[in-house]
Order: sequence, then C-alpha cells, then structure tokens
Amino acid sequence: MIRVSHNELVGLCTKAFDALNHPHGESDTIADTVVDLEMAGLGGVSMFVEALPTLDGEQQARSPLCDITDGNILVNLHGGSLFCHLPALIDVAVERLIYFPEVSMAVWDCRNRWLAFGELLKLAGKGLSVRVCWHRSDSPDDIECILNAGSRYPDIYLQKDLNLVENSMQIELSLTPFTASNSEASPTIAGSVQSEAVNSAWEQGISIRLNDWELLKHYASRLLVEDSDRSMRGAGE
Repeated sequence: MIRVSHNELVGLCTKAFDALNHPHGESDTIADTVVDLEMAGLGGVSMFVEALPTLDGEQQARSPLCDITDGNILVNLHGGSLFCHLPALIDVAVERLIYFPEVSMAVWDCRNRWLAFGELLKLAGKGLSVRVCWHRSDSPDDIECILNAGSRYPDIYLQKDLNLVENSMQIELSLTPFTASNSEASPTIAGSVQSEAVNSAWEQGISIRLNDWELLKHYASRLLVEDSDRSMRGAGE
C-alpha cells in the first residue's frame, strides 16, 4: 500500500482517462468520481483500474438511447460505462423535476455502476433527494443507496428482491426525502462511516494498492508518448 494526496490521485486518474481517447465522458469529472468513492472507503481506484481495459476498447461506443414519458426516463447504454454518461443523464432528469415532483430514470445495459457515486453526491447539495438501486453481479444482494437533501454521503443498504433488471440502475430524484425499501433495515454502510473515512483521507492521505497506482501510471504514460510523437513530427515540418 502507498499513501498519496487527493491532488496526486485526481491528476493521475485524469491523465489515465485522457489517454484512452474515449468518445464519451469528461476526464476531470470522472477522476473526481473515482477519488470521491476512494476517499469514502469504497474502493474507487480498484474499480476504475478494473474498468480501464473495457473503457479502452470502446472507441466506437454507441450513444445512449433515451425515451422520456412524463416523469419517467428510460435509457439504454448498449453495454456502455454508466459513469461516462451520467452527468448528462442527470441533467435531463433534473430538468424534468421542473414539471414533476419525482422523476424515475431506468438505465439499462450499463456497466461500472459503483463509479456513478461521485456524480450522485452533487444532487443532495442542490437540495434534491436521490435513491439509487442496482443488482450486484457478484452477489445475490441488491444495492440501495439513499442520499437525501442536505446529506453529504448516502446510507447504503444490501437488500433482497428489489425486482431489478440485470445490468441496470434505477435512479429516483425527488424534492422530498426517501426511505429504504425495507423500513426495518439498518444501513450496511452508513453515511457517517463514509464521512469519517473522508476526514481520515484528508488528514493522513489516501491509501491505495501499489499495483493500482502503477496501472494508472501505465495508462497515463500514453499521453507522454503521444505528446513526444507530436513534438517530433512538428519539429521536422
């Protein structure tokens, strides 16, 4: 394990995504998402590193297909990574709240759902409440995140039988607070625990696996190669 600063990690994640030349997503927004998740103690860097090979192969990624009916939004990402598209999709959902007190968005056929975490944190700061659910591919449990207006971090629950579509995410936005689907359930990971992890990361640095750090550097190094190639071509013109 090594300890790095917030700025060091954001900078390296930004460069790693920039080096992919991915057709969708903004590198600074994606880097912030990864680091927010990591600082909250939820393993954002490892998830990002795991996602990089498939993101690297999406040079011809299809644009989302979106259907809107009143306060319901249905999106098909055709197997794409959710966190590359989520900022734009959230903008669409927030606009619908002008006309409806609650908006429900179902995102089908998507990957990297945990990496949507950072973007969703912004909603509570805007006075909105959000509930997000998806099915874990590595577990029989479903994940439900409740982040009500004014909260900094969500309460995260492992739930059963939420009747979710495989490889999908259900996002609900409201002007009023949400409660968990199982009213008697206690959070598996409380927002207060995440807040403590963030405070510790600011004070002591962010602890990540050395192998993850080296893999991020490996992807980021492509930018240096591309810049050098461009410089050499320019010098000969």
